[in-house]
Amino acid sequence: MKTTTMWVMAIALVAATSCSETETDVIDSGDDDQITLGITPNLRVEAGTKSATKSVVSGDAITYTNYTDDAPGLGVLITNEAVNGWYVPDGTDYTGHHVWYMGDEKGANWISIQEKGVTFDDTDESPYYLTKEIGKVYAYYPYDAAITKTLTNVSAEADLKIPVTVLSSGEINAQRNNAKKYWNAGAWASTARADLVNLSLPTEKDYLYFAADGGRYVNNGRADGFSPVTPEDEPNNLDTDNPGYKINLDMKHAMAMVSFRVYDGGRLSDGDVNFTKFTIKNHTGGTNLFKTGSGKMSLKDGSITETVATTELSRTITNYILMRQVEAGEGEHAFIKTGTTTSGINGKTVSKSVSAIVYPVTFGENEIDLEITLQEGNNPPVVYPVTLAGNQWEPNNNYIYTLSAGRNKLTVMDVSVEPWADNEQDEIPL
Repeated sequence: MKTTTMWVMAIALVAATSCSETETDVIDSGDDDQITLGITPNLRVEAGTKSATKSVVSGDAITYTNYTDDAPGLGVLITNEAVNGWYVPDGTDYTGHHVWYMGDEKGANWISIQEKGVTFDDTDESPYYLTKEIGKVYAYYPYDAAITKTLTNVSAEADLKIPVTVLSSGEINAQRNNAKKYWNAGAWASTARADLVNLSLPTEKDYLYFAADGGRYVNNGRADGFSPVTPEDEPNNLDTDNPGYKINLDMKHAMAMVSFRVYDGGRLSDGDVNFTKFTIKNHTGGTNLFKTGSGKMSLKDGSITETVATTELSRTITNYILMRQVEAGEGEHAFIKTGTTTSGINGKTVSKSVSAIVYPVTFGENEIDLEITLQEGNNPPVVYPVTLAGNQWEPNNNYIYTLSAGRNKLTVMDVSVEPWADNEQDEIPL
């Protein structure tokens, strides 16, 4: 059974792509009641049947199709006002500074917990009670119990860093078609929005941080000399006197995403050609800008530091047959180019994309290389190298490269930049 609290504070997590907000009900039964910190996130973890990745976040709500396996929850850390020590909560239910929050399968009814049950209904609430003293809130996704043992002391905001990892290798199953257009009963149709998901490793993590655009301060709304904060009051988390018990958590991606579409420009082969691997690496003789492996993410602003590995990133790919541009005879794997680059039938709109989460990086010409491996039937695989034009892979963005394969070379046709969401934005001129 869940613990019933007299006060429930709503924390709304607002994604970069969503402005919606929902709050839990607050019951005011007097100044002496304990006031608990609770959350209602508005981010979506695309998991299970919703997406081919379990832990990549996009959209506007954190939901889970498999609570037992795919529900990591959120980590929230509360410091004192000066950020030179931890916040001291009221009561004995939750006495630590590192609070684990879990929601149900639909992204609702978020509660603070100390142990995850087999199902959400089996998971008991352990309330975190606020006092009149001022605290500062920091948050991240996904929750990691190991951090409770490593991040034990804080003397300044710069101490608030958590470990992050970019995986150097793995396999992506591209069986699900996430192309904008698909061949359906003799004609091209628009792919359902629910299928426009990122195809990436099921084991990689999409790290989020609380950007605090509206401030970090909280208390129980009962500071001496100030009018009590009521459930109807809007949060003012920039207020250092009596901010109250509501806070909007605007969560952002700390990482960048890079995606690749590859199609046969029409002269590669008359048969099916498979896209079997992509590799990103530093250009020979250039600066070791591109990194994988372990690093640290700041809970203040999501900045990444302490990355040391320069190992290339590779992804093997299964179930990806190149679309082939033809003059006649369209079908499941062949198309005739028509219309505009964004809304017509072309290599960009009919090709699937495969993705990897990477550390943000700014690079110039001749700094980062891409290798695309293609294979026709049982023939030996062929590696197509291309040096990428200078770019910024910034956090919270997805960089989608569309490439045309010919007999002798691979051509970058365009690069689209979009927020970590489904709708594409403007192309980058090459």
